[in-house]
Amino acid sequence: MMQRTAIDISKSHGLSLIELLVSMVLGLTLATGVVQIYTGSNTTERDREARQRIQENGRFATNFLSQEVRMAGYLGCLSSIEGISVNNILDGPPATFQPQFGVQGWEAAGTNPGVINNGALNAAVVSTNTAEWTNGEAGHVIPTFNAVPNSDIIRIWNAAGTPGLVTSITEGLAASIQAESDAGIAANDFLIISDCEQADFVQACSVTADAGPATTSTIALSSACNPGNDSPATISSVTSVADPAEVVRLEGTIFYVGKRGDVATNPSSLFRRQLSATGTAGVAEELIEGVESMQILYGINIDLDVRNTVDAYVPANLVTEFSKVISVRISLLMQSIEDGSVPAPQAYTFDGVIYDGGTGNGSLPADTRVRRVFTNTISLRNRALGT
Repeated sequence: MMQRTAIDISKSHGLSLIELLVSMVLGLTLATGVVQIYTGSNTTERDREARQRIQENGRFATNFLSQEVRMAGYLGCLSSIEGISVNNILDGPPATFQPQFGVQGWEAAGTNPGVINNGALNAAVVSTNTAEWTNGEAGHVIPTFNAVPNSDIIRIWNAAGTPGLVTSITEGLAASIQAESDAGIAANDFLIISDCEQADFVQACSVTADAGPATTSTIALSSACNPGNDSPATISSVTSVADPAEVVRLEGTIFYVGKRGDVATNPSSLFRRQLSATGTAGVAEELIEGVESMQILYGINIDLDVRNTVDAYVPANLVTEFSKVISVRISLLMQSIEDGSVPAPQAYTFDGVIYDGGTGNGSLPADTRVRRVFTNTISLRNRALGT
């Protein structure tokens, strides 16, 4: 039989106030520890992700710039523009159309090596037609566009793509050339025609495929496009079946630091502008985000010795003859895109200056982004080996 057990309520006890308070303190301590572990793990993860992205973007940027810069001055079968008589038959191209230089650079004011140059948060872009950028050699004309101040600008001129053989050249009022179709030439392209002893700058006003089974196209060098060609046109290059000339597209590419949509609050990025159909700087193309500053030094062969070695690295405002530039040293200051990647502002060293807030040094950044510097020295293939 089941027995009932009597419970004496007077002898039962609950938690005392002290026990309750102790248990609450223990619970809060445990919860605080969990939150701290989560916060620390989250901060560490953001830091790790930011550094990985900087590493990836920095390597891509330096590799991309290296490939472009080392081709400066390439003219197809000619080793370099310098020392070569180039016949320009373009009819009034813009003043910024200057492929004869091969490489052009402009130094941002107040950014020579060793000069303190703290980046400003949400810095507004400025026009390149101001005194912000200078060049040490007379005659260089920078195209007008907006760029982030305190960052250098470089322009590279070179032949691009696969050269095509020229089967015939027609001069005069109806100037044209007949060339291999697989050269990939399109209407409005700027071209270099060369017989490997001399060269001509021209513009393709139209490209018409020749009747089959021919594998050539007729490229009209008229005055019908913009800027077009002189009429009548006199072409210095010659071609023959035994010794054909070649034709290749001309490229002029500007690299600079800008902001998407020119909006000051957007993060800074590496941009480029390629040669447009009218010979000016084309539309802005964003390449790599997170590039805070680009500083460039030019390696000059001052004494023009036969070994063709660099005698000094100087900024663009101290380069008086860009024809003596045989290498380019580019330093990129990369930053994480998002603020708050690290708990506190991080010190860094860039372009010969320490930014840690110490006496005589630059100030600590006013943000909590991760920063890293990537530097690469690029030899110009068509000059370092001589012309």
